[in-house]
Amino acid sequence: MIEPTSNVVTFRRRAAPAPARHPNGLMEAVYSAGSLSIRADDMATKTAAVMLQALGFLLIEEILADGTPRRLSRGEARKALDRPWRLSKPGFGGEAGRPDADGAFVT
Repeated sequence: MIEPTSNVVTFRRRAAPAPARHPNGLMEAVYSAGSLSIRADDMATKTAAVMLQALGFLLIEEILADGTPRRLSRGEARKALDRPWRLSKPGFGGEAGRPDADGAFVT
């Protein structure tokens, strides 16, 4: 007797990608701390940061090999994805990088 063949194909689930940081959460983290360091390989956070920089909500500084920061303009940020970054709150009424909490969380 011939066994019936099934036309059902099972698909294996792929591992879920690492959760990307939502731009709103990123902006809240930078504004509450004043600045935030981003690793060189964190492309999801850097992509969100470039979008927020284009809207004027963040300042992006590239950390050079000697440890000095260099401010990136809007066009330069996409070309400097291979280095670590520091994201800062723009100085709307005062100093750039000053946290909203004004040191309330510092012990």
